Amino acid sequence: MRKIWNVAIYARVSTDKKEQQESIPAQVQSLRKWLLDKSKSDSDVIYNLVETYEDAGFSGSNFDRESFIKMKEDIEKGKINMVLTRDLSRFSRNYVTAGYYLEDYFKVNRVRFISVLDNVDTDQEYNDIIPFKNILNEMYIRDCSRRVRDALKQRMIRGSSIASKPPYGYMFEEYYEGNVKTIKLIPSKDEATDVVKEIYSLYIKGWGFGKIATYLNKKGIEPPSARVKNFGRAKFGIWTNNSIHYILTNPKYAGMMVQQRWKKISYKVKKIVTTDEQDWIYGCDFEGIVTKEMFEEVQSLMKKRAKNHRYKGGVIHPFSTVIKCNECGGSVSYRKKFEGYKCTNSQMGGGRCTSHSVKEEFLKRTIIKDLKNYVNKYVNKEDEYNTARKIYNEQDDYEKELKNIEKDLKKLDMQFQQVYEDKLNEVINERNTDILITGIQKKQQILVERKDEVISIIAKISDKDSIYNAYRDKIDRILNFEEFERMTVETLIDKIIVSENKVTKEKKVEIFYKFRA
Repeated sequence: MRKIWNVAIYARVSTDKKEQQESIPAQVQSLRKWLLDKSKSDSDVIYNLVETYEDAGFSGSNFDRESFIKMKEDIEKGKINMVLTRDLSRFSRNYVTAGYYLEDYFKVNRVRFISVLDNVDTDQEYNDIIPFKNILNEMYIRDCSRRVRDALKQRMIRGSSIASKPPYGYMFEEYYEGNVKTIKLIPSKDEATDVVKEIYSLYIKGWGFGKIATYLNKKGIEPPSARVKNFGRAKFGIWTNNSIHYILTNPKYAGMMVQQRWKKISYKVKKIVTTDEQDWIYGCDFEGIVTKEMFEEVQSLMKKRAKNHRYKGGVIHPFSTVIKCNECGGSVSYRKKFEGYKCTNSQMGGGRCTSHSVKEEFLKRTIIKDLKNYVNKYVNKEDEYNTARKIYNEQDDYEKELKNIEKDLKKLDMQFQQVYEDKLNEVINERNTDILITGIQKKQQILVERKDEVISIIAKISDKDSIYNAYRDKIDRILNFEEFERMTVETLIDKIIVSENKVTKEKKVEIFYKFRA
C-alpha cells in the first residue's frame, strides 16, 4: 500500500515590504518543484499538497503568526502529516521553540518535517546538524537586534528623542548637523503645559495621585491618552493614578533628556519592563516645563510618602536544571564556594543522599572537547559562512530604497512640470496651482530628507566584506565554543547525570547530547 503524505508548504519573510514579499512565491515555487520531482522519483509514495501557508512581516523569533497558527490547527485536526519548508530559518530563528517543534510537537502529532536546503528530514534519522543550525539562526536575529539597539543608543546619547510621539505638554522640534538629524523636545505652551505645572504644584502642596486625577477629571481636562496613545497606561479616557505618577517621575519634565527607562525584555519577548536607574541614558538638557529644583523636591517627597521595593534577580548558571543526581533523582545545584554543582538533597541533612559533586570548569572543558570533535567531523564551515552572507544581503535593502526614492523624485519633477504647463495653458487657475505646487514640494522635501539619511546609512555599511568577515569571525567563535553560555547548553545537551560509587566514592559524569556525538 502506497504511503500518503498530506503536505503543508510553509513560507515566511520577516517584513511586509514589497521586495521581501516577492520572495514568498519563489519559496513556494521551489518547494512545489521539489514535491513534483520527489513524486516522480518515488513511486511508492503519494505527496498530496493540502495547503500553502504564508506569513509576511513576522520575525523568525515570533511564533504568533496567523498562517503558522492556522497550520497548527490543521495539523491537530489530522489534515496534515508533513510540513515542508525551504530552510530552518524560514521556519524559526528561536532556538528553544524550534527545538520544541522538531523534537516534541511534530513527533507527538506524527508529522514529518522537511527542510530542503538543510537536508533535514525527521522521517529519517534525526539530523545531527539541526542544533547547530538553530544556534546560528538564533545568533543572526540576535545580532540584528543588537545592531538596532546600538543605533538607538547612539541617538539617545546625543540627546535625540527616540519616542514616536512627544510626552504630554511637549512637541518635537527637528534640526540637522550635517546629515545627522536630532529630535529635541520643547514645551508646547498650551493647556497641557499649564496642567503639568499644576500637577507638580498640587503634589508639593500635599495632594496624592488619586486626588489630583479626580480634580483634573472634574475640571473636564483631557488626559494624555486623548493626545498620546497608551500614555501612562491611561484607561477609559480619564486621568488615573498611573498617568499622574508618570508625569511626576519623568525627568523630561525638568528638561533632562533621560531615556531607556523602559525596555523590552529581549528581542524574543515583547513585554516592556522598567530599567534600573543606572541603565538610564542621559542626553543634553533642554527647556523643561518645571525647574530641576521642583522635580527633585517631588522625588524627595515621594520617597517619604511611599516604601521602596527592590527586586533582585537570580543568576542562572549554565548547567542549572540540566544536571541531575543518579542516586536520588534530585537536582544538582550550583554552590558558589565550591565553584561547581552538588546534589541538592545531600545539602538538606538526614542522609537523604551523598554529596555528589562536579566542578563547573570540568564540565565546560569536557563538553567543549566533545563539541569541537563533533564540529570538525560533521560541520561544513563554508556552508555556514555562505548562510551568513545570504542573510546579511536579505537585511540590507537600503540601496533598493534609494533607487525607489530617486524614481519617486523624478515622478514629482514630472508632476511639477505638468502643473506649470497647465498653468501656462490656463487649464488650472492661480489658486489651484499654488495648492498643487505646495503639495508636491512637501513630498519632495520628505523624500530628499530620507534620501540623505539613506545615503548616510549606505556609506556606513558599504564595506560589506568587513561585515561579512565579522559574521565569519562570529561563526568561528561559536563553532570553537569560545562563547560557551546557557543557550549552548539548552540547545545541545539533553541532560547530565552525576553518579557516585558508594564503596569507592568514585564519581562518574554522563553527558547526554541532543545529537549523536
